[in-house]
Amino acid sequence: MISNKNEELQKYNDDKKQLYIISSKYINVLYHAEKRNEQIPLVYDLLRLNNGKYNYVSIACNYNLATQFEISSPEWSMTHINEAIETNEKVGNKYFLPHLYHFKGRLLYNKGDYQNALVFFKKALHTYHKKKELIYIASMHNNFGMCYDKMGKLDLAIKETNTGIQILTQQKKINNEQKVFIYYMKGSLAQYYLQLKKYDTAEKLLLEKWRFSFKNDNTRMALFAAKDILSIYDITGKRTDEDKIIESLKIIESKLKNVEDKIILTKLIKDYYLRNDNYKHFKGISMKLADLNDEQDQFAKNELSKTVDAIDSYIIKEINKDKEDEKKKNILLFFFLVFVTAVFIGFIIILRMKKKKKEELREKEKIIFETSKEILEKDLQLQKEKVKNLHLNLNLKTETQKAFLENLKKIKKTKNIEPEEILKDLQFKINNLIQLDKKDNEIINESSLENKLFMDKLSEKFPVLTPQELKLCVYFKLNLSGKEIALLEKFTVGSIRVYKAKVKSKIGLTKEEDLGNFLNTI
Repeated sequence: MISNKNEELQKYNDDKKQLYIISSKYINVLYHAEKRNEQIPLVYDLLRLNNGKYNYVSIACNYNLATQFEISSPEWSMTHINEAIETNEKVGNKYFLPHLYHFKGRLLYNKGDYQNALVFFKKALHTYHKKKELIYIASMHNNFGMCYDKMGKLDLAIKETNTGIQILTQQKKINNEQKVFIYYMKGSLAQYYLQLKKYDTAEKLLLEKWRFSFKNDNTRMALFAAKDILSIYDITGKRTDEDKIIESLKIIESKLKNVEDKIILTKLIKDYYLRNDNYKHFKGISMKLADLNDEQDQFAKNELSKTVDAIDSYIIKEINKDKEDEKKKNILLFFFLVFVTAVFIGFIIILRMKKKKKEELREKEKIIFETSKEILEKDLQLQKEKVKNLHLNLNLKTETQKAFLENLKKIKKTKNIEPEEILKDLQFKINNLIQLDKKDNEIINESSLENKLFMDKLSEKFPVLTPQELKLCVYFKLNLSGKEIALLEKFTVGSIRVYKAKVKSKIGLTKEEDLGNFLNTI
C-alpha cells in the first residue's frame, strides 16, 4: 500500500494533476484504517483537499467519519452520514447508498427513533442487490425485528426475524459468514421469546447459538450466548448446562482480546463460584476482575491520550498553514474541542461505571463475609450443644458404672438376697450404658466429617503429630477432661495427660497456654 501511495505521488509530481495527490491521500487513509486516532485528521485533510470535486471521495470520507463518531458523538455522525447520503443520491444507486441508508437507520435506532429507523432500513432493503447481498437483506429483516421489539410489537419482531433466518437457510450452499449471522438472529429471536416468558424456547435457541459459536471458535458470540443462557437460569432456577457453559468460558478466556469481554467473562465465572459457595476460587476471581477493571481504566486513559495527541498535532499543523481560511480553522478547532469534550465525558462515565462495579463487588464480598460469619456462629453453637450432650452422657455413664459396681459389691457381701432381682437391676444398668454409648457414638459420628476436616487442617499445619495425637486433639478441642476421654477411648487418665503434654510441646504451646482454645482457632 505504501508503494501505491508513492506511485500516485510520483504521478502528481510528473503531471501536477490534483487527482493523483487526492488518490495518494486516499491510499494513506486506507493504510491507517486500524489506527483510528491517526486516521481522523487524514480523512478531514482529504475531504478539505477534495472540496466536493470527486463524489466517490466525498461519500467515502463522510461515511468514514460517520462510523468514527457513532459512539463518541452521534450528532456529528448523523451530520456526516446525511452529507454522504445527499451526495450519493445525486449519482443514483451506486457506491455505498444501501449501506448509508442502513447506517443512518442504525443511528436513528440508537437514538430511540424506531419509526424513522424502520424507514431507512426499508430503503436499504430495496436498494440491496437481491441475489448478491442476501446477508444484508436478511440483516434488514433482523433490524425490522429489533425496531418492532422496541415498539412493543413482539409478534412482528418474531415474524421478521424468522424471515431473515429463512432467507439464508433456504440457500443450497451457506457460507460460514451466513451461518454466523443465522445464529446471531437466533439469539435475537431468543430475546423476544424471553420477554414472552417462553423460557424453554429461548433456552433452546441460545444453546444452539452457544454450541455453534463454541465449536466454530467464534469466541465473542460464544461468550454472549453463554451470558444470555446463564441469565435465563437465574430466572428459572434450572441450571441444566451451567457446568458445561462455565467450562467453555474457561477455555475461550485466553482467546478473548477485548478487555471488556474479559471482564464480562470473569464476572460470569465469579457469580458461578458465588452461587456454589466456592469462596476459595471466588476470592481469586474477584481479584482478577479488579485487575481487569484497572486494565480497562488504563486503556481508556491511553486512548484518550492518543486522541488528544492526534488532535493537537492536527490543530498545530492547521495553524501553521498561512493560506488556510480562518473560518474553516475555527470550525475545525471547534469540532475538535467538541470531540475532545465528548471523549473526556465518555472517559469520566467509564470511570464512574468501573467505580460503581467495584463498589458492587465490595458489597457482595461484605454480604458473603457476613453470611459466612453467621454460618460459623450457628455451627459453633451447634458444636457447643453437641459437647454439652456429650458431657451429660459421660456423666450419666460414670454414675451408672458406679451403681453397677455397687450392685456387684452388694451381691458379694450379701448372702440372703434374691439373685434374680439383682440380675434384673444389673441388666437394666447395662442397657443404660449401651444406650449412652450409642448416643455418644451418634454425636461423634455426626461430627465425623467435621472432625476429619479438622484433623486434615491440623496435620497440614503440624505434620509432626501422629494419627493418635490428631484423634485425641478432637477431644482436646471439645475441652473434655482426661477422665471423660478415657471413657471413650482405651487409655488411662495418666496416658491422656502425657499425650496432651506431647501435643502442646509439638505445636509450640507453653504449659500455661490452653490447648483447647488454640485448637478451636484451627
